Amino acid sequence: MPSYALTVDVPEIDADDVAALLLDRGALGAEVRDGSIKPMPGVSLPAPGRAHVSAFFAARGEAEEAATALGVAGSIAEVADQDWGESWKKGLAPFSVGRVFIRPSWIAAAPPPGAVEVVLDPGMAFGTGTHPTTALCLEALCELLGGAPGADVLDVGTGSGLLAIAAKKLGADRVVGTENDPVALRVAEENAGRNGVALELRLEEPDAVTGHFPVVVANIVANTLVALAPGIAARLARGGTLFLAGILAGQEDEVRSAYLATGLIADRDRERSKGEWRLLALRALTPTESAARRAMSPSRKASPR
Repeated sequence: MPSYALTVDVPEIDADDVAALLLDRGALGAEVRDGSIKPMPGVSLPAPGRAHVSAFFAARGEAEEAATALGVAGSIAEVADQDWGESWKKGLAPFSVGRVFIRPSWIAAAPPPGAVEVVLDPGMAFGTGTHPTTALCLEALCELLGGAPGADVLDVGTGSGLLAIAAKKLGADRVVGTENDPVALRVAEENAGRNGVALELRLEEPDAVTGHFPVVVANIVANTLVALAPGIAARLARGGTLFLAGILAGQEDEVRSAYLATGLIADRDRERSKGEWRLLALRALTPTESAARRAMSPSRKASPR
């Protein structure tokens, strides 16, 4: 029997959330196409800052009801019958980012010499490694953990668990991944088992995690990063480094300002970009730097002699 594809044009920053909502409304599968990925012949490219979300339903009525429930306008087209739970896998292949070799679980391939292998099946969770924001985080983690083996890492919004698993295999000691989506957390747990690594995966906000981490990474979206700034910054150890991704060009100042307001300082030497996507880096003051800052702050008003 045929399926029906509902395709909507949305702001790029909202694309993953819209896809998740359509899945919640009964879609058999969903895909996001933004300007970072060259489309197949005959498939239109979204405008800068926009993305196309396609969700596939068993019946036209289901697609229409989902569009109405979400209050979105889109096109509905009949498509040839296929298994949408499997067809999305066809475009994925093993690839490397820095020292990390990412291999889809259904493909057999040997990692390059010296690489750490992450075997991944993202299921219904965000994080195949192909998105520029994920690649930016992997590159940053490879560089930082190369000089800080054994550091503890907190991955906020872990999704498929890719960054947390990679951090563990790159030599991190304690690795915690947080999520607010129980489906994603289950996928992350499965991927951790698939890779034979022990992670602490928790369905909670970052400020509920115990301890402080020399390395914190959060690959989400800009507005959520701003909202979570106090909780994320509170988990960063003194002198630790924070990586923030999921940020489009033009959003950097707002996100950076939210974290500078918590007392962190910018670490621009570690910042990166790919196309329209940005990775910000910030750092917590060391005890010596904190003492120096306090010493340089204006003194209290002297009492009368």
